[in-house]
Amino acid sequence: MIPSLCEPGDDGNYGSTAVQDVHVVQTMATRIYYGLFVAESKFRSEREKATAMIKANDTDGLTAFITKPDVEKKNVQRVILKAKAFSQNIALDKPEESGPAMYKVNPEFIGTLFEEYIMPLTKEVEVAYLLARLDEPQREVSAQDETDVDWVNPARK
Repeated sequence: MIPSLCEPGDDGNYGSTAVQDVHVVQTMATRIYYGLFVAESKFRSEREKATAMIKANDTDGLTAFITKPDVEKKNVQRVILKAKAFSQNIALDKPEESGPAMYKVNPEFIGTLFEEYIMPLTKEVEVAYLLARLDEPQREVSAQDETDVDWVNPARK
């Protein structure tokens, strides 16, 4: 992965590189964490179906349950478009003569990373969350509770 993203050689910027690496990992973790909210939403939209798969410990079924191929395809395209927008080299001196767009990173490769690494990790977290979803003690759920997100930290109640 690294050779596809970086130019060969040593630029000596070890501190800056380490800071950026930490930032990237934190951003990826946050993106994957958002999968918990998505999983909860999908659980609430089809509670009976999800509950049956959770009780059966059906990880393949849960993976299929949370997978929406059309949405995933759109997300990958959105990532590619953002990579194009934010990694484009811009010629300030003569933008009209700059020729075809040049990018700091290959936007298609960024889309591939998202599709092959980030999305599967997100699904893994979603399935793990769903498998543990019924472990908490059951309680009466009011209409207000149904719309609250306190399930992330039930100790707050």
